[in-house]
Amino acid sequence: MKKTTIASEKTSRFFVRLRRIPGEHWYLATDAETKVTSKDKTRIPDDIKAQDFLIDEIRFFNKLVWYHFTFGDLSGWLPKRNIRKTFRRLDVAPLKQATQSDIDNQCTALLMLLRSSGSSISAAALKKAVEQSHGNSGHLIDLSELIISETHSIRDLNRANFRQLNKQLMRRRPVVIKVAGVDNLKSSYILLTGFNRKLYYYNDPWTGRLESISQNYLRKHWKRGDLEAISY
Repeated sequence: MKKTTIASEKTSRFFVRLRRIPGEHWYLATDAETKVTSKDKTRIPDDIKAQDFLIDEIRFFNKLVWYHFTFGDLSGWLPKRNIRKTFRRLDVAPLKQATQSDIDNQCTALLMLLRSSGSSISAAALKKAVEQSHGNSGHLIDLSELIISETHSIRDLNRANFRQLNKQLMRRRPVVIKVAGVDNLKSSYILLTGFNRKLYYYNDPWTGRLESISQNYLRKHWKRGDLEAISY
């Protein structure tokens, strides 16, 4: 973006949705513009306006923040001001736990969390650390040393509110939550990866899929899990 580029940031990938605004949604099909005019804007087709756009880079130019997106064969730059503030979903691949054991459930949720930060920890090393933590209280916070060593940060979200969870997700950091009653399990870990006005998205180690749950039901299951949550 030549002389008008002030900042550029490669980012962990995430999905956004467009705001419901009057007029046509548009994007820049190139990043070589020094001054954006109406002829530089490409109209977004109506049939994809309500879809999720994958973001992989953030830049500041022409006095605006821009998100670089891909959607099928389309790619370009969306102005941040046209993005919903009430939706965010992180691009974290779901993993399915190897067995039905609690330890494999916990390790799978934590492995997704750590891998999202760029950690290359092995499944065996992670399992050993989780098994050692069970010698303490068995709470998520007991894993602080492991998470700090792999991500260089820690965020204790025990008894946090949903605004705090949303803020963490907006920072592109998924959250491991201990729940009870999800999948008819007495206790399990899930990985929160996103939210919108009414729903939360999560990777479920039990099913190995991206799932969704209403905020009310998540509150109920999280409360049964003693409101434990942790991130980095």
